[in-house]
Amino acid sequence: MWKKGSALLVAGMLVLTGCSGEASLVRDSIVASIEKPNYDYQGTLKLTGDVEKLPAAFGEAADKEDTAIFSALKAGVTMKGSQLDLKNTKVQFEVNDDKLLRDNKLWAGDKKASVELIVADDNFYAKTPLDSKYLKISADTTSALGGFGGSDADPAKLKEYQDKMNDLAINFMKKYIAKYGYTLSNAKNLGVETVELPNGEKVKATHVNIKIDAKELVKMFFFTANDAVASKDVKDFAIDMMVLANSLQEELDPEMGKTTEAEKRALAEATVTEGLQSAKEWLDETGKVYTPEKIVEEMKKEGFHGLAWNLDFYIDDAKMSVHQKSELSVTFQAPEMKQPLTVGLAADQYVYNFGKATKYDIPAKDAGLTIEQLYEDEKAINNFSDKGFLRPIAESLLEQHKWQKEWEAELEEEATADPIAP
Repeated sequence: MWKKGSALLVAGMLVLTGCSGEASLVRDSIVASIEKPNYDYQGTLKLTGDVEKLPAAFGEAADKEDTAIFSALKAGVTMKGSQLDLKNTKVQFEVNDDKLLRDNKLWAGDKKASVELIVADDNFYAKTPLDSKYLKISADTTSALGGFGGSDADPAKLKEYQDKMNDLAINFMKKYIAKYGYTLSNAKNLGVETVELPNGEKVKATHVNIKIDAKELVKMFFFTANDAVASKDVKDFAIDMMVLANSLQEELDPEMGKTTEAEKRALAEATVTEGLQSAKEWLDETGKVYTPEKIVEEMKKEGFHGLAWNLDFYIDDAKMSVHQKSELSVTFQAPEMKQPLTVGLAADQYVYNFGKATKYDIPAKDAGLTIEQLYEDEKAINNFSDKGFLRPIAESLLEQHKWQKEWEAELEEEATADPIAP
């Protein structure tokens, strides 16, 4: 329900907050970035390790397309974007080396393989240099494809509740992260360094390094879980979210009948209280049997050999993280694998122009094609090149939409059929 993943991204970043001691500055910088989400960003993202060996490790023959895609992802993807706020952003992803993609007919043209993505409130746009139109996906599309509320959901009412839930989640995250108290065992303040940003600006920033392994992640999970079940903020948030969800369900389904706000809140409080109590009991019992050391040991028996995550944050005087680096590697061996493999993900990102993010244009109405328009005009799919990677995505969404339409037609036919007809 949260807009375009913004709040989900914030939730995912919780594991990076680190969270007291030397790493408390990182926690504060995440809160600051949520409160001031207007900036430009630029960076790289790439796969590392033995990713090209994955098919063979699982007993599968790697075809030329797999090899080409793995090669491109190991060479890395460059991203450059502008975020106006938590609901509006534009970013372009460009493959650093697309030679194998071209050799295997996965890309063509004079420009490098790339895709432009734009999030504008409830609309999402995607386009590559090979396409003549943007693929447009909106909240209406999500509902039509089986999202919350179904195809009969009132878009205006759905948007109203989505906005409320989104705001509630963001405000909760800011409050919870600001007080998150886990102390990482390996976090170091490496002092002040000069960071040169892509816009040419040089800033002084405090360098914080964090190292995390599998045991640390397990400890963080149990700390966070135990903290959550005892937190009044978590309980209040869960109750408020449940009240909103129940109110929306009543709006979308008139046959449910109406309950008062007090009745909704009483039901939500009872349900949440029971859920938190059950979670606490499970954590208490599990914690007695499975220590972090024992869990890591069990993970190794199942083929998870190890995890290493190195994080570097460079935070300026305004507590904004102007540069972040992340190197994650995981070593594992599934039962069908002859030997363990190590795969990973490396990211390097700069953030700058705080409060003065680069403006950009939202695609005009006739510049994009929705799934409904593709459904109504079979030839419209040709606006997405068959030599690019957006065409298969559009075709997949179109097939899902066709299935949804056929299913709705069958339901309508059954509903109108004569019940006593032979």
